[in-house]
Amino acid sequence: MKDFEIKHKILQIIENDLGVDGKLQEICTVLKASFEHYDWVGFYFKNGNKKELKLAQFAGKPTEHTIIPFGKGICGQVAISNKNFVVQDVTEQDNYISCGFAVQSEIVIPIFKNDENIGQIDIDSHSKAPFTKADEDLLEFVCAKVATLDLVY
Repeated sequence: MKDFEIKHKILQIIENDLGVDGKLQEICTVLKASFEHYDWVGFYFKNGNKKELKLAQFAGKPTEHTIIPFGKGICGQVAISNKNFVVQDVTEQDNYISCGFAVQSEIVIPIFKNDENIGQIDIDSHSKAPFTKADEDLLEFVCAKVATLDLVY
């Protein structure tokens, strides 16, 4: 599927009647199925007033990392920096939390609602250096659309 087709599919998901959890799950499923290098796709959201992220919907193997403190790992760093983080080789990151021996790279894009970082989309890949600017752009689009949902965090 081309990026414009995926964007169209994301818009369809956002507009349907699945409920927030169903929409987030469907987005994860579509993204994972659309890209060979997307081996795990998930959403983490701020866990209330705590300085931690809580795993929401995902597609891929279950992870033990259901709670991530701010500052820990790639996701925790994005919670503080408010910036995209693309890691083409996880072995080069000192502050990396391994989600499995097969993960070679990761991309994390924050989700902003009313100028506040409320969560992020996290993609793990079993390939080294697969992520491009096109991945970042697409995932920023996805995060902007997710931010329009009535999220509870």
